[in-house]
Amino acid sequence: MKSANKVLSKIEQYFIAILLLIVAVILFINVVLRFFGTSMLWAEELARYAIVWITFVGASVCVYKGAHIGVDVIMNILGEKPKKILSLILALFSLIFSVVFTYFSFKITMNVHNTNQISSTMGIPMSIVYAAMPVGGILMSIRYIQEFISLIKVGENK
Repeated sequence: MKSANKVLSKIEQYFIAILLLIVAVILFINVVLRFFGTSMLWAEELARYAIVWITFVGASVCVYKGAHIGVDVIMNILGEKPKKILSLILALFSLIFSVVFTYFSFKITMNVHNTNQISSTMGIPMSIVYAAMPVGGILMSIRYIQEFISLIKVGENK
């Protein structure tokens, strides 16, 4: 399971890195082209949609790395056992949120797909853009399941 976890983590991180590189290069080229009085009309739209994907896949990476913003004042004053119980509760609520989020974002994405919406400049199906939400939700759910299992295993070892 640890090797699959590392593979998933690498895929997510390379995906984000490649999209960031593409956004930076395309926007740089567009800025240079504007200096010469022209531009790529689709560049800003592509950058916007890539950032949407980066955000939702990046949310999963943040779960994996424990980098989501949190208030740890309560955690710092609790003892070891209450801290573990609260961590389990938080992981469970986060998992429930990500599953509910995935469900509703999938419904929204399917609605966009069924109405055949396309982007204004590039002409790509908007369902591709909206698909970032359920994909990110699934990835976050996987990460919260891993975190929950990890917290339970740590408690069993003590």
